[in-house]
Amino acid sequence: MVTKTPIGQVELESGLMNIYAMDDLFLNYTFENEENWEDFRLMINILLDEYRRQNPATVTTLIEGEIHIETQYKFYVNANMKNKTRNQDFKLNERDTNKLKYVEFQNRTNTKPPLIDRAIEYFSLSIGSNPGKTIMQIWLFASDTASVSQEETFINYILKDEVTNKVYPNTSSIMFISLIRLSKQNNIAGELAAYLLGKLPIPESEEVKQIASTFSSSFETFKTDKEVKNTMTIAEKWKNEAWMDGIEQGLEQGVTAGAVRLVELLKIGLSPEEALRKIKEERAELASSLMHSPV
Repeated sequence: MVTKTPIGQVELESGLMNIYAMDDLFLNYTFENEENWEDFRLMINILLDEYRRQNPATVTTLIEGEIHIETQYKFYVNANMKNKTRNQDFKLNERDTNKLKYVEFQNRTNTKPPLIDRAIEYFSLSIGSNPGKTIMQIWLFASDTASVSQEETFINYILKDEVTNKVYPNTSSIMFISLIRLSKQNNIAGELAAYLLGKLPIPESEEVKQIASTFSSSFETFKTDKEVKNTMTIAEKWKNEAWMDGIEQGLEQGVTAGAVRLVELLKIGLSPEEALRKIKEERAELASSLMHSPV
């Protein structure tokens, strides 16, 4: 088993917590900062460039021109915001074109709903909410899922005619990238994949060194940020409560913990319906995204 190297450690009341490059909160924190947007572009373009090299006939293009990136950082640190639901990790608007790219980092593939349904749901929503735009969904996996990747390093689903093989005029697509498979390749994209997985703490290429430097610099402020530490402390508390409820104290304590949280949300002004929805979102997101163990 390959040892994974964290970016660093954050000190919480419960002890030190390892932070890895693929951790959702850290990624969103890093690229919420506009100063780091060019490194996000560099990271995605390295991957897209390798895909284009392997598939010269693709309609996929690199990210060029002025960009604007929206993250989900505020979702993680503002758990009490009314009517706030999680969207995809990153939305990248290529302002000089009609193109939008959504980027999703996935540590685990046993999601609810199943990944095969979740991906097409996100794809449909992104197209429906951005009429006239060409949408590209890019999913980066730290663990393989045969249901969508079909054991390929890169796979890009796009609408085509079965008879003529002609591509639909709107070339919106869903790309899945297996970082595990890519990390075994001897190229810059493989080096980037290995770094993101924690398998290569000290990159060699200048491009990946630049990305690693940005991550390291971001971590220096991340580890002391009060919003971050508060969010991680709350998440750790929920994780520990879920463990105790499920393993040691049984269903009754789990119901009690949920009831206590419900009262807390009602006190801050949420309606019963909003509070119940928030509890469901918090449990799902903290279990599958925020507090995952990197693969």
